[in-house]
Amino acid sequence: MTAARSLVELVDEVFRLADAFTRAGDRIVAEDGLTASRWLTLGAVAHGPLSVAGIARRRGMRRQSANESVAQLEAAGLVVRAPDPTDARAPLVHLTDEGRRALERIRPRRIAWAERTSEVATADELEAAVDLLRRVREVLTDAEDAG
Repeated sequence: MTAARSLVELVDEVFRLADAFTRAGDRIVAEDGLTASRWLTLGAVAHGPLSVAGIARRRGMRRQSANESVAQLEAAGLVVRAPDPTDARAPLVHLTDEGRRALERIRPRRIAWAERTSEVATADELEAAVDLLRRVREVLTDAEDAG
């Protein structure tokens, strides 16, 4: 099999895997009234405030989708928008105390899921998979940036 054909198979499998991860994420956070997408948005601002554009970049999504996710989290009291002292045009999204508590409640379920799921491969195999997927993503991102 050629490298190109193998890449096509990898891409197909990654799409199926992304769907499976989304469903698993939805189950992990369901009792907190979240979706996997909103959980990822919470995680994006867990280590510090970001603009909606920054969240979109970090998550690899459209700005409009990030804005919708932020609006839903804001309505739930999990994040708040506040002025950016360096750019009045784009407010920063901050995690609220309730948002932080939600992430803390989710963490043990996430760890339990990861422990169960990681039994499928060794740590070395998983690290090699992460490295390969990261390299492919970087090539695709570089191609997008080049126009």
